[in-house]
Amino acid sequence: MAAVMLGTGFIVLVVVWVVCIVLCIVFSRLDGAASYAGIVAILAAVVVTLALWFHPRGHAPAAAETRAAHDSASVVRNAVVSVLALMLVVGVVVVGVFHVFDERRARPVKPWTYS
Repeated sequence: MAAVMLGTGFIVLVVVWVVCIVLCIVFSRLDGAASYAGIVAILAAVVVTLALWFHPRGHAPAAAETRAAHDSASVVRNAVVSVLALMLVVGVVVVGVFHVFDERRARPVKPWTYS
């Protein structure tokens, strides 16, 4: 069985997005302004993802290296990224559904008094 070669940036992204989804689930159950902290977690994860995407740590390959065939590990990486993207979409939809359909009971403005 061949070892899957995952870079540190990919591991960081997996950890960041797992923490982001857990924070979204935790913060969606809070009351008040703290319930919107999940949005901040998503924005922070997007910033980290974009920073790792556009500023990679490794050097750019030379022109002769760009024509190399894809290895079998790239298929595994693409599958893992696809599953992570699907889970992100499912998580955002679940958090949105729980937030929209959260039960809110009406409270009377004034207490009822019998005169």
